[in-house]
Amino acid sequence: MEQKPFISVVIPTYNEAPKEKEMEDHLNSIKSYFEKIGKSYEVIIALDGPTDKTAEIVRDKIKNKPNFRIIDRKENKGKGYSIREGFAMAKGEWVIWTDMDGATPIDNLDNFIPKFKETDIVIGSRDLKASSIKKHQPKWKEWMGNAGNILIQIMMGLYGIYDTQCGFKAFKEEVVKEVFPRTKVDRWGIDFEILMIAKKLGYKIEEVPVEWLDMGNSLVGIKGYLITFRELFKVWWNKVRGVYQLNKKMSEFEK
Repeated sequence: MEQKPFISVVIPTYNEAPKEKEMEDHLNSIKSYFEKIGKSYEVIIALDGPTDKTAEIVRDKIKNKPNFRIIDRKENKGKGYSIREGFAMAKGEWVIWTDMDGATPIDNLDNFIPKFKETDIVIGSRDLKASSIKKHQPKWKEWMGNAGNILIQIMMGLYGIYDTQCGFKAFKEEVVKEVFPRTKVDRWGIDFEILMIAKKLGYKIEEVPVEWLDMGNSLVGIKGYLITFRELFKVWWNKVRGVYQLNKKMSEFEK
């Protein structure tokens, strides 16, 4: 019988070719990290229809990494869609996602793994006092992020969660099965949608400080922020209308 991985790592990936060095370093660091801590793992790279050389680069970088596999989708559908797709394929006791550029290094798991016995979801936060921001985003992005978080806390009922959008989150297998199939948005709103659903279902969420570095060349510009705000209102409206059917287990949907 195939061994169940302790952790599945899902990496949603779009046009990352300009960051080839960062990609290579991040993928190598994931392999090295799990070998160092002696935990079983798998890595699922969900290609979101990249239009540059990303797919070829990824295939080259994982040639000697048997625990790594690719979802090679040709059509761009968004970060949220890619995460949902990757999580549906994941087999780990815990499933995490991380950004391909390694802005949040994989060794941040050192602070996550001890929490696994006492909570259901562990999320990285750049806004806690103990967090280490090696290089900040441009000021306008930090301002937009702070303003957006206030709205998210109010509209999603996520009071006390200061950074819903950090691309480093871990979920217990049960949470993956109960929460992710309910999600509806396909882009950057997936972060707060997942956390809202999980909290409504009674799962415990713990925010943990991380080391983080703005890698530059971000694919999220003004348009990305506008899409995220639009998805925020979409998720809020879905919640109001009862779309997520939070009163029953996923197993009951099939009956």
